[in-house]
Amino acid sequence: MPKKGRIHMDLTPKECDLLTANASFTEQEIQEWHADFLRQFPSGTLDKKTFSDYYQKLQPNDETDIEQIFDRVDINDDGTIDFNELLALIAVRKKFGNIEQRLDFVFDLWDDSDDGKIDRKELTNWISAMYYRAGVMDQKNEWDPKKRAKEIIAKLDISGDKKLSKQEFINGCKNDPVIYGLLVPHA
Repeated sequence: MPKKGRIHMDLTPKECDLLTANASFTEQEIQEWHADFLRQFPSGTLDKKTFSDYYQKLQPNDETDIEQIFDRVDINDDGTIDFNELLALIAVRKKFGNIEQRLDFVFDLWDDSDDGKIDRKELTNWISAMYYRAGVMDQKNEWDPKKRAKEIIAKLDISGDKKLSKQEFINGCKNDPVIYGLLVPHA
């Protein structure tokens, strides 16, 4: 998924593969939709107002609070929605796949280092973003993302390497509804 600060708007092969595998679209559909998206929005991003208008056209019968959706989907927290974030939203809204497929998708979304593991820093960033989107502004004491990340890794890390492999993450979330509820966005 898009990394914060990336300038170019082309889909990387990894992003295209990830979206194809998890969003139930073919590569050709994704490429065509991406080209159309860039024609309509040359900056490659949607601000909150533009997103609201665009989303209402895509999902005219959806009564969900669009501002809340925007805040949850703005994964890199830059105040805009890019194409990949939009497709991630559509995939999640469609409730694609089973729980393992959803967890696999979310794991790949947050594995910033692309090493197949989520370390404490990545998990801390993830938890902080989830708290922010849930309206938790005072992230201290029991809401401290670093503390929470350390606890989650201690609980789910079977291998003892202080990182979560994809399988450790999936198994842990499936067996702990509290962790699942915290880490898996419900857009």
